[in-house]
Amino acid sequence: MPMSIKNCILLLVVVTLCAAFSMRIFQGLDEMMGEQYWVVDTTQGDHGWYAMGLLPHVKLMPKDAVKAANTDPAVKEKYTIYAQAGDFAGNSVYGICFGIPLIMYLIWFAFILGFPDRVDPYLLPRRIFTVAVIITCSVLANLFLMRIAADFARDPMSRIANVAGNHASLLFHNAGIWFAILFSALGTHNHSANETTAPDSRNWQTQANEKFSWMFILLGVVTVLEISLVKNKLALPDAAVDYSVWIIWVVIFMRMFGFSPKYWAKRSRGISIMVVGTALTLVAFYFLERVTGNLGAGFASPILAKALGADNQNIGLSLMVSIYLIFWMEFAAAVRMNGPSKKAVAEKH
Repeated sequence: MPMSIKNCILLLVVVTLCAAFSMRIFQGLDEMMGEQYWVVDTTQGDHGWYAMGLLPHVKLMPKDAVKAANTDPAVKEKYTIYAQAGDFAGNSVYGICFGIPLIMYLIWFAFILGFPDRVDPYLLPRRIFTVAVIITCSVLANLFLMRIAADFARDPMSRIANVAGNHASLLFHNAGIWFAILFSALGTHNHSANETTAPDSRNWQTQANEKFSWMFILLGVVTVLEISLVKNKLALPDAAVDYSVWIIWVVIFMRMFGFSPKYWAKRSRGISIMVVGTALTLVAFYFLERVTGNLGAGFASPILAKALGADNQNIGLSLMVSIYLIFWMEFAAAVRMNGPSKKAVAEKH
């Protein structure tokens, strides 16, 4: 049974507000850093005490002073730059960075907690516990990643983040999605004594052949699409980040809507939500950038044009489209509008 429009809107508003609040935390770190670098504080040893040594000791230093020391041959002790403003929030590609926590909170609320219309009071405590474990695992995983990043940041002028890929905010929210899917698949939030019957494996062979055929066709399509986008400077030059998200989209699309066109045709409502929702999101972030002037959409972007040149103002388009295709596809499933359209059958008298 599809979710009511009122609950659909409530779910969308809640996950949007949570994503905005989450991004705001990282933006606060950027504002705190300002025109300074976080550099590794070697005077306190190689390993930090924070979080069991997962984070190094860092200190704030003016950018000009760090650059002067690192470019002066007479200075033997060079600074190792750990992070700088922009590494955490990614305001230049805000539309992209915002999409990841949006997906994460949608999974947490809709698929784990059952919000807003399937919150089971009996199961709610263990589901909240599952979300708490996911958050903890996400934070710990990212502390390890940041620790590794600090250890390998030997180039004195290096930085952790690139234009759209490895912002710390993206890392945290990606980990949140990964652990949420893992715990959901393990069924840790919903133990039941009523186990389902195992499927009959004798029927798998024909289905498997068809699934693999269409999966490789879709992978071929997104591969050609990504190559063309890169060639036309509508995606990140290295293509690795963008392409990985397109692969995830293929897998989720086949799981959500079926593994061949004969199934896709019956699920036009969910596919329409995915396509129309993505188009509207692109428009929304385009206007947001024009209004704020500092929160980049990731495409048709004056911010990217100023920073990287007019030819690169659209390099976030591929990543942004793929991320929001995934979000609206998951949203269609969350509000239970991704299934086949049911036509009324006339009763025979």
